[in-house]
Amino acid sequence: MKKSLGVMFLALAVLSFSGCARSGIESYVDMAKEKGGISKEYLTVLNKWTRDQIIYSQFETKVRIAVTYKSREFRDAYAREYSRIYLLTQPEEKKRMDALAGLEADAMEFFFYAYIPEKTQNDFAKQDSIWTIFLMDDRGEKLYPIEIRQMEKVTPVVEEFYPYGNPYYGNYYTLKFKHPAAGGRTPSGMKLVFASVLGRIEHEWKNE
Repeated sequence: MKKSLGVMFLALAVLSFSGCARSGIESYVDMAKEKGGISKEYLTVLNKWTRDQIIYSQFETKVRIAVTYKSREFRDAYAREYSRIYLLTQPEEKKRMDALAGLEADAMEFFFYAYIPEKTQNDFAKQDSIWTIFLMDDRGEKLYPIEIRQMEKVTPVVEEFYPYGNPYYGNYYTLKFKHPAAGGRTPSGMKLVFASVLGRIEHEWKNE
């Protein structure tokens, strides 16, 4: 009898864990939809260009990193949504889109949120960080970032436009890479890798 109860308890624990692991980015998108401020159209594009992965240790979250690649499609959707919310005129919206396009031309940019229970290990922007970050193609060639910057002040705009994070528990970062040389791969043909002694997280944007 005791053995049966133990098996039942283990099964319930596994089911509970599966439910948490399954939630992913969709649950945060659903939460944002309920707020009614951000449009479904923007959230659909956000979801398309966002990847979310968790490293578990005995049912506890060890590391969670959610990343949005700021592609041309994403930047345009962001600009349209910002314009809709703040009632920008057409000239103002065009000016904003042109500015974002200029940023895309300068570098490939990613926005990511990281949660690690031990906050001293959430140090991606530090010179002596325990993490290394790079883009890697299928030949194993690496491209290292030219800038990693932690967002010190998280505004309500950031929280609403990127609803998968919580500034009370984790940190937000911007990440930039030089564009690959002519003939090189785009992010859709590369992996974004976060590696450390805590584990490794790899994000891909396939066939986008």
